[in-house]
Amino acid sequence: MIDRDLSVELARLPLAREQIPSVVDRYAEISTRLKHDLIHSTQPHRSVNEAASSIWEEACSDLQTHALDDRSLYWGRLLLYETLYDHRLEALVPTVEKQTRNFGPQRRSSEPQAIITGFDPFGLNTNLQQCNPSGAFALALNGLKIGDFHVKSMIFPVRYSDFDGFCIENALEPLLKSESTALIVTVSMGRDGFDFERFPAKCRGATQPDNQDIDITQFVNPFDPPLDGPSFVEFSLPVEEALQKMSTRSRLRTTDNRSVATSEDGAFEASSLSILEGKHAISGSGGNFLSNEISYRTLNLQAKLGTQVPMGHVHVPRIAGYDEYQVRQDFGLFQEILSALVSLVDTSPPASA
Repeated sequence: MIDRDLSVELARLPLAREQIPSVVDRYAEISTRLKHDLIHSTQPHRSVNEAASSIWEEACSDLQTHALDDRSLYWGRLLLYETLYDHRLEALVPTVEKQTRNFGPQRRSSEPQAIITGFDPFGLNTNLQQCNPSGAFALALNGLKIGDFHVKSMIFPVRYSDFDGFCIENALEPLLKSESTALIVTVSMGRDGFDFERFPAKCRGATQPDNQDIDITQFVNPFDPPLDGPSFVEFSLPVEEALQKMSTRSRLRTTDNRSVATSEDGAFEASSLSILEGKHAISGSGGNFLSNEISYRTLNLQAKLGTQVPMGHVHVPRIAGYDEYQVRQDFGLFQEILSALVSLVDTSPPASA
């Protein structure tokens, strides 16, 4: 199992402050206030919890009223980590993780809930200005409504160590068990268009390093995550019906992606889950990085819990650096995709016997 090491991410802060100071320091006042509170407070956990919650709330407010830019949340979180390390309070890192990623319990409501997840920016060794539109979309939707659905968003780390620590399962299991959860869509930055990833796989193999600079291909084969489950699973989103409800422009940019690769057959288009049974996965429809793995983990968890919530993964178009215009344009199409999915989810209670 890979251990979490925040030193790699923290080491990027000085150069990021030089290159994108307004982005890095947007929530610096919160970490500055926390430093003052920790000097005088007898309840450091409470102070850290309040600071971390404030950053999440301000980030959601910013994206819903100003620019669709997820980067300040990422860098603001690192400023809180830096403060904790300065005060030898590393034990409170999980508190920052929980609150700045909205991993807390779902609010009680009679409304159906749609869970939308995104990811932190990554690829920061080559471009410190990099955003992640999946994170921006999640922040921009948190607490709002799509149709009759109330949205709860979460942002996951791009770190193998957190996945090995079951951060996906720990965050989503309570939501899968909640009667109000009606839809779960995990989201990440991918290719040129919008891809519904039909067949996630239990595999790792991307040469893209995570945010701890871990290239999983440096490890001894096989690269499979430490999980019990089949090599492939299938999403449960009503994709065919959703595509019919979308505009022509959106349909042209959206794919029901069935591309996979196995050690037995190489790369091919899988027509069904059954033909993948017993095969060893090299790549799922969503690839072989953490975007594929979050989808696999959520669906594998659902199978173990025996719940019936429609769920699956959507890759949204990749962006080099940050482009406000492209993020906003793609966000409009993503909202259309979600609206189509929501309209097809049956939230009526099951008929009595």
